Amino acid sequence: MLPMIGRNAWAQESEPAWRWTPPIGWPGRTPGDGFFIKHGYACENVAFYAGGWHTGENWYALDDADTAGAEIYAIADGEIVFAGFDYPGPVVIIRHEDDLYSQYGHLDYVLDIDSGPVRRGQRIGTVLNRTDGRSPSHLHFEVRRFLTTPEVNGPNPRYTFTCGPNCPPGPGYWPIDAPEHPSAMGWLFPVHAMAEMAFPDGVPEGIDVLVAEGARETVPVFSTPGGEEIGELALTPGDRYVLHGIETGAPDSEGTSAEAYQLRYLIAVPDNDAPVWVDALWPSDEVLGSDGRPSSVRFDLLPG
Repeated sequence: MLPMIGRNAWAQESEPAWRWTPPIGWPGRTPGDGFFIKHGYACENVAFYAGGWHTGENWYALDDADTAGAEIYAIADGEIVFAGFDYPGPVVIIRHEDDLYSQYGHLDYVLDIDSGPVRRGQRIGTVLNRTDGRSPSHLHFEVRRFLTTPEVNGPNPRYTFTCGPNCPPGPGYWPIDAPEHPSAMGWLFPVHAMAEMAFPDGVPEGIDVLVAEGARETVPVFSTPGGEEIGELALTPGDRYVLHGIETGAPDSEGTSAEAYQLRYLIAVPDNDAPVWVDALWPSDEVLGSDGRPSSVRFDLLPG
């Protein structure tokens, strides 16, 4: 189990609330709605770094919309410990616990905040309008156990990357042929890590999930996580369901490709006596690794 982040601060919430927030959103909308992960954690981004596992998640707007200007939020309470480096655009790193950090890259050069404490959901800045021609505008997002560590981004990096020695943002990729998986070096599956730290003491009453823009029209429902399929649920973007439980993959899983993502919600649905399990996301084949496996992740359900 991951350490619980900001327990004292979260205990002061007057209403039940998720203990993490997706890192990106549009003004006035639920964070994460209207976005997908085009290149996921431990996925290969053939177009940009063939032969490397991605150490984070690249969040993009759906339907080829321009991601530039999207708002970037702190996923949880913490303290900014780094803001700088041209990635391009500055990188912000937040410490949530001594061994738990979140990183936000390719931000606009004018930040809302670049030091001190932050609260869950606080706006840090916006996505940079990329003009370097190398990649469309997007957020590079990481969750990891370290600020710097010798072999990755400390005094003696094992591999040559543009960041260089003693550079907190780090490489962003890890060679596929390296003897270690990125998780063995301290990076985590961001979606898995956030889901596991959402409700360490169980889901309280009053929590819901939102059907995301771009969700599938119907999804199978299960009596147990990943168990026997017992029917289908029609989804309408914007609808909400009461949440009763979460089941997710290990934050330090050493799986690769978008097929390694696992996130299921136990929700109450109409005309059913007991809550049912549904997959909150699915691997999309719109971007593939060199081995033909999917590198993208789309969401059916998001924190409400």
